[in-house]
Amino acid sequence: MKNPMLICIALASTILYSCRQDNGKNPEKPIATNCYMAVDGKDTARMELQSFSKGRVSGNLVVNYYKKDDNHGEFEGAFKGDTLFVIYSFKIGKNPTGYKNPLAFLKKDNKLVMGIGKMEGVLGRIYFRKDVPIDFAQGRFTYAPVNCKKELK
Repeated sequence: MKNPMLICIALASTILYSCRQDNGKNPEKPIATNCYMAVDGKDTARMELQSFSKGRVSGNLVVNYYKKDDNHGEFEGAFKGDTLFVIYSFKIGKNPTGYKNPLAFLKKDNKLVMGIGKMEGVLGRIYFRKDVPIDFAQGRFTYAPVNCKKELK
């Protein structure tokens, strides 16, 4: 008698849970969209950052290297205090292989300063090492606000 009751409860819970999911049909709209650009010598980078509730963000990032293939992709993450932590999913040039790396940006004077940190792999994912602080003074790119364009290229 207990088994049919448990089956009914599990089935009802599954149905209620699935009914409450929007399955991407009603995605949350961003609170704000900001664009940034960084220049280091002949290398440039452009970022479009969409802010959502509770400090969550997503966006696009394109890094154009002089005489090298560009990095282009999307990121998702969140602000923790004045630091933005994201996972950047990107491709290099026309190579179909995708990569994922963590990135960290310190928000300072309305700019985003990209940090450099020691990374380690755990279960196939790359993370910043927790025992080594991220160095924002040695970061290569400082992203300054710019007007947003229709597309990042």
